[in-house]
Amino acid sequence: MTGCKLMKILPSCLSFVLKRKKVLHLNRNFGRKMTDGSNHLERTAESGRNNITSLATVIGLRQESTTVKSLRLKIHDERLTFKAGQWVDMFMPEVDIVGGFSMYSSPEQLQREGTIDLAVKYSKHPPALWVHSKCYEGTKVYLRVGGDIYYDPSVSESPHDLLLIAGGIGINPLLSILYHVRDLISLKEKGNLEGDKLIPQKVLLLYSAAKQEELICKNEIEQIVSVNDKIKCNFFVTQAEPSYGFKGGRICKEDIKESFNWLNEHQTKTYICGPPPMITNMEKLLIEQGLDKKTILYEQWWTSADT
Repeated sequence: MTGCKLMKILPSCLSFVLKRKKVLHLNRNFGRKMTDGSNHLERTAESGRNNITSLATVIGLRQESTTVKSLRLKIHDERLTFKAGQWVDMFMPEVDIVGGFSMYSSPEQLQREGTIDLAVKYSKHPPALWVHSKCYEGTKVYLRVGGDIYYDPSVSESPHDLLLIAGGIGINPLLSILYHVRDLISLKEKGNLEGDKLIPQKVLLLYSAAKQEELICKNEIEQIVSVNDKIKCNFFVTQAEPSYGFKGGRICKEDIKESFNWLNEHQTKTYICGPPPMITNMEKLLIEQGLDKKTILYEQWWTSADT
C-alpha cells in the first residue's frame, strides 16, 4: 500500500506520529492507560516507535471480567515486531483519538501465530469505549509499536532475578514479560533458544486488584507457576479478606521484604505497572530494601481514575 493511500485510510492524527521528530521531554513510562481524554500521541511524542504501521484484524474477543475485554488481533504485515513490555498506537475506524494499549501476549506468540493480545479496561475515553462498544470480530484497525522500556536481556548482561509488581489493568505489560520468560524457557528446553538470549534466574510476580474477578489471566499465571519452579506469583485483593489463592489488602512492606527471601536483592530487576500512588509506594519500599533506583522501571498512568 502506498503512503498516499495509507494516509487516506488512517485518522489524520497519524501524520503527527509520522512527522514528529523533536524530543519534548524525558519519559520513563512503559505501557499506556489513559482515562481522562489525554492525547496519547502528544504524551508519547518522544518515545521510540517501529517504522511499520500494520493493518490488523480482530479475530477474537473475550470478556475477562465485568470491566475488562481482551482482543486477539491478526497482524497483516510480517515485518511488525515488538519487545515484551511495549505498547501500540491503535488507529480505529471513526475514532479521531488514537488509543495506546500495552500487549499482554509474548513476542514469541507473534512470531508463531502472527497475533497479539490486548486487554482494555472500560472507560468513557473514546478508544477504550470503542473497544467495549463497537469492536467486533472482523473489525480492522491499524497498529504501530512503540515504547523505550521493555524486557529483552542478552547474554552480555549479568545474571539477574526479575520482580514484577502489577496493580489492576497494569498487569498487561508485565504479563507480556512473564509470557516472554515462559516462552524462552520452553525454547531452551527444546534446544531452540537463540544464543544471545538470557533467561532470568528467578521470577516473582506480585499482582494486586481491587476484586478477585479483576485478577485477569489468573488461571494462566497459575499454570505457568505450576510447571516452572523458577517462577512464583502472589495474588492480592485489596477489597477482600484473605482467602484461598490470594492475600487480602494491598502489597505492603512485609510482602516486599518476604520477596527477597527468595530473590537476590543485589541482582534483581524490577518492573512496576499500576496506579501512581502504588508506584510511588512500591519504589520507596524497594529502595528502602536496598535496591538501586536505576534497576526499578515503572509504568506511570496518566490519572488515578481506576485505582
